[in-house]
Amino acid sequence: MNASRIVTYLSIWAGLWFAALTWAVNMQLGQILPYADCRSQLPLSAVISFVGAALASTSGLASWWSLRRVAGVAAEQRNAHLGGIVSTLSASVFTFALLMQGVAAVVLSGCEK
Repeated sequence: MNASRIVTYLSIWAGLWFAALTWAVNMQLGQILPYADCRSQLPLSAVISFVGAALASTSGLASWWSLRRVAGVAAEQRNAHLGGIVSTLSASVFTFALLMQGVAAVVLSGCEK
C-alpha cells in the first residue's frame, strides 16, 4: 500500500471516527464549561459546539470527496465505497448533534440549575 492510498482510506473513514471524536470531546466539555459560562457571561460552550460542528461537517465532506478517488468494481473498493457513504452519513448525524448542542448553549446561559 502506498502513501496516497493510505491517505485515501483514512479520509474515507474520517467522517465516522473524527466526527464522533469531536462530538465526544464536546460532550465532555459540555459538562465542564457551563460553570465557566455562568461566571464569565461568555458563550464559550456555544462557540466550541459550533466549531465542532464545522469540523465534523468538514470531515464528512472529506469522506464524500474521497469517494471519487475510489473507482472500480473490486470487492475492496466496494467496501471502501460503502464505508465512505456510512462515514458521510454519520458525520451529518454528529454535525446535527453538535449544532443542537450549540443552540442549547445559546438559549441556556449555563446559570440555570
